[in-house]
Amino acid sequence: MALWDSLSDAQREAEFELTDEQRAELDRRWAEHVANPDSAIPWSDVRAKLLG
Repeated sequence: MALWDSLSDAQREAEFELTDEQRAELDRRWAEHVANPDSAIPWSDVRAKLLG
């Protein structure tokens, strides 16, 4: 937390900027989800598998 607090506001904001590639990947994933929402796996199932 101390490291994050040591950053300027501009540096913090830069951490949340997406590259064009990241934005394209998020758009692709969203379109895939909208086209087939039943393909999503609930977090509770993922967590149980990871911890199981």
